Amino acid sequence: MARMKPYDLRSPRVHPLRSLLFALFAALLLTSAAPAAARAPAAPAALPRITVAGDRLMLGELPFELRGVNYTHATTTPAGCPELHFGADGRCPWDQAAIDADFARLQALGVNAVRVFINYYVFGGARAIDASYDLTPALEHLDALIASANRHGLYVMPVLLAKYPQDQLTPAGFARALELHVRPVVSHLAGHPGILAWDLFNEPDIGSPIDQRCWDWDNGDFPLCARLAAQRIAFLEQLYYEVTWLDPQQLTTIGMAFAKSYFRPAAVPSPLAGLVDFYSFHYYDDDPYDSGRYAAHWYYGDGLPRDLQRSIAELRALSWGKPVVVSEFGFPTGPDARRDEAGLRRDLRTGLRAIRASGGSGVMLWPFQSSPEELVGDLFTAAD
Repeated sequence: MARMKPYDLRSPRVHPLRSLLFALFAALLLTSAAPAAARAPAAPAALPRITVAGDRLMLGELPFELRGVNYTHATTTPAGCPELHFGADGRCPWDQAAIDADFARLQALGVNAVRVFINYYVFGGARAIDASYDLTPALEHLDALIASANRHGLYVMPVLLAKYPQDQLTPAGFARALELHVRPVVSHLAGHPGILAWDLFNEPDIGSPIDQRCWDWDNGDFPLCARLAAQRIAFLEQLYYEVTWLDPQQLTTIGMAFAKSYFRPAAVPSPLAGLVDFYSFHYYDDDPYDSGRYAAHWYYGDGLPRDLQRSIAELRALSWGKPVVVSEFGFPTGPDARRDEAGLRRDLRTGLRAIRASGGSGVMLWPFQSSPEELVGDLFTAAD
């Protein structure tokens, strides 16, 4: 964007004293003629943009530690509405007041960012079935959520292609996704300083919706998995270039299920580690069953904290020297879980210490618990 040249008071066309008197007179007129406007509250200042310097996220001149939460639904959301549908599902009404209250609670707990999922069908994909579908209400609700988050000092990291059909990671699917979803959403939010980054895709390295044997696309025992990985990497590369063309100011990342997916499978060349601005991955240790990945994984298998430390160390050892964020991390609690509240507090703190000691740039908790206080506790506010 072109910058306007500052007005030069040395210009012979306007005398400086005359300019000053005119400005004072105009200000006096505005004050006397519009008392209601003078009483209006000032608009909240925009959050300063998060940037990258070497292997650190930065807020101005200072390192920024991401202390986030995956915000999947409001605390008051009715049963049967496990996800934010941004008003598109009549059974799950949009409750902005509840979202505002949640963000105030998160702010009080020391949280500085939320990760939200931009459902492909809600934000345009439904037009493939119904050409009259209007995504404007969903965009308006998204705007309201971001504005509320920013008012409470929370940055927002949107996951761009959430709930995208796993069998459509093809050239034809990419073209359709661009038209129906990616371009409308990214163009709408382009340049917004309260957006932390675009998370381009959630767990593309999990191929089990296509074939269970490709639960990890790095399964070298089954040839389909390498082909699936190559297809998805090509899709993500195209997506990266499209998003950065539409929104060149914004940071990008990809929320991998496994940290190693930035450099594996070894047999499939990938540019992704060199493209994104920072690395993000998810860490689930041993519970629940359908998310317990690292402790029983053939590549990892040591559990918390060593698998978490190894994951960060391997990414930091890559030649690009970029920040590393754990964008999903958490443990269930309750009667059928392996941890009680004390165990949750212990292992969240163990994880955060491991991330800090390994040079990571922050963490975003997964909401297995039903309230912000149960989830976060004093993790981000206690002296450590």
